[in-house]
Amino acid sequence: LLIVSVVSPILFLSMGAAGLIAGLFSSVFVFILSASIFYLVPYFMVLDRNSKIKDTLPFATIYLRTLVGTGTPMAEIFENLSNVDEYGEISKEAEKIKKDLNTFNLSINEALENSIKRSPNEEYEKLMWGLNHTLNTGGSVDDYLANKSEELMQEYKRRAEEFSEQLSLVIEIYITLIIIGSILFSTMGAIISIVSPDIQSNTIVLIQSLSIFMVLPLISTMFIILIDGMAPGGIR
Repeated sequence: LLIVSVVSPILFLSMGAAGLIAGLFSSVFVFILSASIFYLVPYFMVLDRNSKIKDTLPFATIYLRTLVGTGTPMAEIFENLSNVDEYGEISKEAEKIKKDLNTFNLSINEALENSIKRSPNEEYEKLMWGLNHTLNTGGSVDDYLANKSEELMQEYKRRAEEFSEQLSLVIEIYITLIIIGSILFSTMGAIISIVSPDIQSNTIVLIQSLSIFMVLPLISTMFIILIDGMAPGGIR
């Protein structure tokens, strides 16, 4: 894109002053577009990672608590967690903690601090800070994780209930739009054929076909994307 922004004024120069102006505008547009992509793509990647951590954190915390209850050492706990693909980004983070422990010979506290610095999710940071503090003070890790898993699961249930209420409203809106939209398009076709007899029937059929086979599916796709974005995730 940056190459295009530089080359386009040269290409349009052969078209005279108007071409040069068009080339300059196109180069500025392409430059702004490329700069926006380079800025927004990492931003949305961070948002996506944050959302995935938030969705799986309650379940990963329960898993951690289960392993702690069996007396498994912390290093082995994170190694086991890194092997569970269902926890997604948290499993990847556990892999990095395992690498800090085994490859770089860091202490568990240093590895947890590094994990906190890498995380985009506030709840994950709080969980790791609390775990780190509990390990430093010699507190009960099992009790700490039991309380945190309960707290995170309650928040997850609250989000699920909230989504259920929102989903009911969205479904009502969707059904209303689809039914009313179908009736409206059919009625408009009939009215147009009566009010404007000059319009060919093929044109009316084409409009109705475009409405049914393009507009309505587009609306359905938009609602699917909306619902997918609203839904609380979880383990897959």
